[in-house]
Amino acid sequence: MQRIFKPYLLLSLYTLVFLFISCGSSVEEQDQSIVNNFTVSDYSKSEVQIEMRDGKLLHTTIYSPKDTSQEYPVIIKRTPYSCAPYGEDTMPVNLSHNQHLVASGYIFVFQDVRGRWNSEGVFENVKPPYSLWDENATDEITDSYDTFDWLVEHLENFNGNIGQYGNSYPGMTTLIGARSNHPNLKAVMAMAPVTNFYFEDFTRYGLFAMNYVPVLNAFGTFKDSPTTEAWYDMKDSIFYTNIEEKIGHPYYEFFRDRLALTNFEDILADNVFWKNIKAHANYDEFQEKRNWINHIDTEMTPQIMVVGGWNDEQNLYGIVNSYTTISKKNPEAQFVIGPWSHGHNKRLDSLYYLGDIYYGEGISAKFQKDIEFTYFEHHLKNKGEAPDFKIKMFDMGLKAWQEFDELPYNKGEEKTFYLGVGGTLSEEAEHQHGFTEYVSDPFNPVPYLASNDFARMAPKSYMTADQRFLADREDVITFTSEELTEDLTVLGEVQALINFSTSLEDADIYVKIIDVYPDNRAAEENDREGIDFMGYQQLVRVGYIRGRYRDSFSEPKPFIANEPTVVKVPLIEVYHTFKQGHKIMVQIQSSMFPLFDMNPQNYVDDIYQATKEDFKASKHKVFNDSKLIFPIKK
Repeated sequence: MQRIFKPYLLLSLYTLVFLFISCGSSVEEQDQSIVNNFTVSDYSKSEVQIEMRDGKLLHTTIYSPKDTSQEYPVIIKRTPYSCAPYGEDTMPVNLSHNQHLVASGYIFVFQDVRGRWNSEGVFENVKPPYSLWDENATDEITDSYDTFDWLVEHLENFNGNIGQYGNSYPGMTTLIGARSNHPNLKAVMAMAPVTNFYFEDFTRYGLFAMNYVPVLNAFGTFKDSPTTEAWYDMKDSIFYTNIEEKIGHPYYEFFRDRLALTNFEDILADNVFWKNIKAHANYDEFQEKRNWINHIDTEMTPQIMVVGGWNDEQNLYGIVNSYTTISKKNPEAQFVIGPWSHGHNKRLDSLYYLGDIYYGEGISAKFQKDIEFTYFEHHLKNKGEAPDFKIKMFDMGLKAWQEFDELPYNKGEEKTFYLGVGGTLSEEAEHQHGFTEYVSDPFNPVPYLASNDFARMAPKSYMTADQRFLADREDVITFTSEELTEDLTVLGEVQALINFSTSLEDADIYVKIIDVYPDNRAAEENDREGIDFMGYQQLVRVGYIRGRYRDSFSEPKPFIANEPTVVKVPLIEVYHTFKQGHKIMVQIQSSMFPLFDMNPQNYVDDIYQATKEDFKASKHKVFNDSKLIFPIKK
């Protein structure tokens, strides 16, 4: 029988909490007596239903060391993705991705957030902090606080210190936990945290992330009551030609044949989240309230570490912007950003690749051992040395770590490169006014992958993929520099100012920054077998915007046909050294399909209501005073 408890006390005043940290000392430098060498078999399991202040019960699973001769801190993860396996007589294969934590001894707590899986209530994606505006309201801040209260009051062999961690959406609940300012929450590690669904994940800068359609029902379908079984319909019969073997329809053609967002109602008709996306295509008050960047710009009490990777295909926006915001009022906050894709810092690959690109040996394992483990050991057990760096960043070109005392973005000089008519990328602007043009056809959009295998979500490898597969596309225009005579390190946000015109009234603009390898590149020891790296075109960063939002995400407006206008295309920060002998390439295009939906280009007030008849081919021009301003690190 499950046990029901009430929180010991209620929170009456809510303030923001965030700090951020990282560790430097290795396990070998610490007293090995701190390591108990526990395994899963050394933990016992209990399940409780913790009552929130409004009476809703949240399913919570607790794994405690069987050795009760000492006290342990808590590490909690609050998740919408299930804290399975359910049942007190079942044990998971692993208690944590970090086996050093398991071996040392912690009380691991997992909780289904409100409205998900075996918890009561109604789930709301990126739920706003209602309690900041109404002291009687509940939200993830109050649910976090009430949960922490219960742990303090009821756990046995507990030393009183709570840590929290999680990746992606649980990364956001980790930040929200810190925001609760609970006195017993001492340290949090937010990995690849979601911060909003307007500039990352499902919609981005006005574009709809079409690649999420096959998984959208897992996020926006309500359930009637607590459950330990999946309640949402993933519509396998629509996506797969062979459900048992998970063989899907050809990826590109599946989405192209539907094209208009109105043609996905057979998949998404009952999806509440989808209805909200359609109803709030502009950045309105609804979206503003659900942008957690707005709610973490304040002093916070726990120690906080934000962790992520430059190649995160889902939440790079949240990784960069959460730390940037938090650090303004929390000077002790720390930041680790490696070469990883989404969640890859939790893996234990001996050699780390993303797609074809090799980044190093044991990168994730070293992070888990020397940073994550020592971080929680110090802040929750007062063992070992505190982390001794503030910011730790990975140079994606040199494939090396560097530490900084402050955010280093755009701290050095700048280099401006112009997009020449003949496909040149040069620091010298052309004297005569000219342009490069291309036709964007919605019925023949530019693919973002060379592969046409069906994917439930965008393959992570596209972030570094070789762009040579687009060489014959006339709707991708390319500008290439001369060979670099010395290394060029870009650190910060590249400004892409594209002087653009279209023959119709709307268009999407994509800007890709590419590292072109030498034609005579010699083979290296850890090259992927069978990959030709001579002349390889590695994607380094891509930025994009739906043209109607070029001046405001709240107030869209059409282009004036054939009238040039400068569009600033957002590009998230990057740390990449283009090596001597390499070239820098910039590509401009108007689709990356089906990563994102296709713009009808014929202006319609609401693209979510557009039909196939609204889509038109359009001629676009990029003028040669268009430029990219690169922040250069010396």
